[in-house]
Parts: sequence; C-alpha cells; structure tokens
Amino acid sequence: MDSFSPHNISRFSLTNDTSPASFHNYTRLGLLSHSPYSPLQALIIGLILLIIIIVTIVGNILVCIAVCIVRKLRRPCNYLLVSLAVSDLCVAILVMPMALLYEVSGKWNFGFMMCNLWVSFDVLSCTASILNLCMISVDRYYAITKPLEYGVKRTPKRMILCVVFVWLGAACISLPPLIVLGNDYREDNGVSFCSVCQNYGYQIYATLGSFYIPLTVMITVYYKIFCAARKIVAEEKRAQSHIIMEHCYLQIHNNSSPATNSNRGHTHRTSTTSTNTT
Repeated sequence: MDSFSPHNISRFSLTNDTSPASFHNYTRLGLLSHSPYSPLQALIIGLILLIIIIVTIVGNILVCIAVCIVRKLRRPCNYLLVSLAVSDLCVAILVMPMALLYEVSGKWNFGFMMCNLWVSFDVLSCTASILNLCMISVDRYYAITKPLEYGVKRTPKRMILCVVFVWLGAACISLPPLIVLGNDYREDNGVSFCSVCQNYGYQIYATLGSFYIPLTVMITVYYKIFCAARKIVAEEKRAQSHIIMEHCYLQIHNNSSPATNSNRGHTHRTSTTSTNTT
C-alpha cells in the first residue's frame, strides 16, 4: 500500500511526464544544463552541424572513390587532392561530432584523455588540410610555369614524398601538447572544459606554422600563377593576331596576283601588235 501513496504517485507522474514543459526542464537539468542555448536553439544548431558533418563525410569519400576508380584520375598530380580529402574526412569523423556535442551542451563530457586526443586530432587534421592546400598551390605553379620540366619530375614517388612531408609537418605542430605541454583541460564547479594548449610559445609556433606561413605562400604563389597565366594569354593573343595578319596579307597578295598577271599579258600583247604593225 505504501507504493501507492500520494507522494509516490506524484513522483511517478513527474518522472513519466512527456509534456513539452517536462522535456524542457529535463534538458535544462540534464544534457543542456550548462548550454548557452535553449532546447529549440540547441536542436536547430545540432541539426545544422549534423548535416554539415554528413555532407563533409560523403563528399570527401566520393572524391577518394573517384580517384581510385577512374583511371584517368589516378595520376600523381591528384595524390595531393586525395590527401586533402583524407584530412577533411578526419576532421568530419574524429573532430566534428565531439565538437557538436561540446558546442550544444556547453561542457566537455569525455574526460581528460579524450580531451588531449580530440584537440590533437583537431590540430593535426586542420593543419594537414591547410598544408595540403599550400602544397597544391606550389604544384600548380610549377605545372604552369615549367610544364615540360616539371611534368617529367612529377613522379609518383615525389608526390608521395610531398604527401608525407605535409603530414609530418602537421604532426610536428599537433604533437607537442600531447607529448610535452598538455592541452587546456580544467573543471570549474564540476563543469569540464577542453581547449588547445594556451602556452604562448606554442600558440605563436602553431599559428605561424599552420596558418600564417601557408597563407603567405598561397597568396604569393597564386599571384605568380595569375601573372603567368595573364602572360600566356597575352602571348597567345599576340600569336593569333600575327597569324591573322599573315593570313590577310597572303589573301590580299593572292587576290592582286591575277590582276597583275592580266596587266602583264595585256602589255605583252600590245607590244607584240605594235611590232607586227611595224
């Protein structure tokens, strides 16, 4: 009889209430207890981020499959594109799902070890993606400015070495916090937070190596590519205009040749007539 007391009945009704207000209270006291968003905002943001994750995964998998299946795409110049797709795929699989939960809930729910791994994967994948873009820009520059010479040097071994160099560079930037410095994991009033290492020396080193230096290289290289492409287009236009002028000259010369020959024939006939008359 005690299990059917009013106190137990009211507790049972509260724990089994499925009304929107009860769901709102549960989310505010549970997963979203420290979230900066309301349940509706968290739902919308979560759906948008989930769609971005799915599109990123599917798109980069299709790139890898296309290069592997299509024979014309299995060329050394596309090795860097596959490496770029793999780095973006790592971001979508290893980083973005936890980042979604962290953003929506407002707290880190996976512990100290996962914090270190998550931040390291984040820095590794994002840095590899940026360095791949930088290496692709350099590859395109040499392919445009030195097509014959660079076409011979662009062998599978060299492109694989470029890919290895990119990932080693990304590892050199992402591993120091995991091995030596440690990432920023802290707890405030029972709430855990996780972020990248806040050491000033590492911050300067990481931002220069993973963003500012590659950005400077890409801007410089693509400007040179633009100048080279403009120069090539100008030379082609000059060559085409020269060909057109030669064609017009030959056409005018050919059109004027019959008249000249007829004049010469008329002069010859006139002189012959005068000679016969004499």
